[in-house]
Amino acid sequence: MANDLFHYNQIARAIRLVCQGATALSADVSAGTEIRVGSNELFAIGDEIVIRDADGEETLTVAGNVGLTTVIVDREIEGDYQVDRGARIERADGGAQLQWVGQGSPELMPRSPAQRYPCVLVKPAVMRQPLGEGSNRTVQQDYQFHVYYVERYEDGQQANIEALERAGAVFNAIMDDPYLGGTCWHSQVTEVEPEPEEQARLREMERPLRVVRMTVLARRAAVLGA
Repeated sequence: MANDLFHYNQIARAIRLVCQGATALSADVSAGTEIRVGSNELFAIGDEIVIRDADGEETLTVAGNVGLTTVIVDREIEGDYQVDRGARIERADGGAQLQWVGQGSPELMPRSPAQRYPCVLVKPAVMRQPLGEGSNRTVQQDYQFHVYYVERYEDGQQANIEALERAGAVFNAIMDDPYLGGTCWHSQVTEVEPEPEEQARLREMERPLRVVRMTVLARRAAVLGA
């Protein structure tokens, strides 16, 4: 049986969703009050949420959580939401208040209108499988990602402080769900760089943007021959 051990895109998508205060559904839903997700850590009783897929959406209120993978809502779900149509639930407050979230490096970001900022980019970095941390049946995998918060540059000390506060909202969003939508058994932001080299390269390209880089570690165990 072939191994399915490579999970970069799956985890990167989960990080992108978490930055938007969202998580993907793990099972289709078309009735009832239970929504199955990879992780319900982002949602608390009383939160207003939106359930959506490519065909529609509706607004609900969280009535409770069961375990780590079920969200209970306050009324019967009216629509039909399917995993293969990108079904997800998200906090109605929009998470970190971003204009868009993508994948890649800031230097490769297309030149876009100012109203598209602030934004977040998620870039896969190094993945390691440490020797001695697995067995003949399992492998520990440590996936590293760089998450870039990008906004228009403004001069002044106060602008620096406010930019870090806004980047902090992204930091908090990622730290809110250590399971990253059920894609790993542990994750955390391991480093924050307020003025990374990517920002300097953008200035050299005459792109006045402020960048804060966060490094995220996502740890999972893979079963060989599963």
